[in-house]
Amino acid sequence: MPINNKYVGENIARLRVSFRMTQQQLAAALGVSHQAVSKWETGAALPDIESLLNISRLFGVTMEQLLKQPAEPEQAAEDAKD
Repeated sequence: MPINNKYVGENIARLRVSFRMTQQQLAAALGVSHQAVSKWETGAALPDIESLLNISRLFGVTMEQLLKQPAEPEQAAEDAKD
């Protein structure tokens, strides 16, 4: 199954917001432009493998969590309880 740009972008945006970071702050932490972060979050582009690895390390998530379909809000709340 191919990687869905939209899902990856939604995951990155959700994590960035939960860490109270701007796109500019995330871009600076990763050494990329804020335009690149914007393209990732809108699904217009995918981060390269090195950026994906750095994002996973920065936010403390696995690569799989970055690449998978985001959980529905109700499911995410249930998962957090477990």
